Amino acid sequence: MKDLSVKLSKATGMLQENNVGKRYTQKGKNLALKIFSYIVLIELGFIFLLPLLFMVSTSTKSLADLLDSSVVWLPNGVYWDNFVVAYNNLNFAVTLKNSFMMAILPMIGQVLSCAIAGYGLGRYQFRGSKLIFALVLLCLIIPPQTIIISLYSLFSELEWINTYLPFVVPAFFGQGLRGALFMLIFTQFFKGLPKELDEAARIDGAGAIRVFLTVMLPLAKPAMFVVAMFSLVWNWNDNYMASFFVNSPEMRPLSTQLDSMNGTFNMGGGVENGLNEAVMMAGCILVVLPLFIVYILGQRYLVEGVERTGLAGD
Repeated sequence: MKDLSVKLSKATGMLQENNVGKRYTQKGKNLALKIFSYIVLIELGFIFLLPLLFMVSTSTKSLADLLDSSVVWLPNGVYWDNFVVAYNNLNFAVTLKNSFMMAILPMIGQVLSCAIAGYGLGRYQFRGSKLIFALVLLCLIIPPQTIIISLYSLFSELEWINTYLPFVVPAFFGQGLRGALFMLIFTQFFKGLPKELDEAARIDGAGAIRVFLTVMLPLAKPAMFVVAMFSLVWNWNDNYMASFFVNSPEMRPLSTQLDSMNGTFNMGGGVENGLNEAVMMAGCILVVLPLFIVYILGQRYLVEGVERTGLAGD
């Protein structure tokens, strides 16, 4: 009996040692995986931050620092006059107002119209629904360059050139920049909601419009925020459509004004024209600064919205 108890105690001790060893091994694997993940994330973050760091560094250089090959990242002194010159060349107060009008109004229109269209495609099955969905996909894959001449002719006949209407009116009808993509985001979101929500609301006597306004739309806040952010960024940065429909200097947004400013840039004429690479980088910072502020304020809601709409993948 004593021998049996001794053997049992030895076996128990060996099992405990094996379990402890396995736990330490698992902890070591988890720690190594975390370290590897952090290294990969830091490297990827550096890749994305490098252009921004270069832009900030260059924007504070004087012309002498730009011409000095020994100055790479850290200038000899911070030269704030670059931002003053960029502000004046961008006509910042006027172009900022134009950018807000050409970005925020279409953003509101696309959120409302695409939510309605996505609700209809995602929650109802009717004759022709698949055809409509196919047309939405077709609108998504057609490059805007192929229809720009037709759009210009149409808006010219309507006398909408040099106005905000070519950007605002299509957005309120589910079109505009990336409108088809926003419809798909809402469609997939509404498809993922339980059917019992509609049924419970209809049992209480709610119609289709009331179900959409009181039940579905409040639940779609994550999708609405994602669409709003994407629409704002794409409309803010777009200079292709704006360069066609806006020719007047008083109507130019920041994106086209920066492009016009870039067209007059050359290092040889930097002193005469008041423009050099540092001024261009300062102008880029002024253009993206409003979007950067919006992102900082809404980062948490954007991450939550991307997760709940399924854009981050499985």
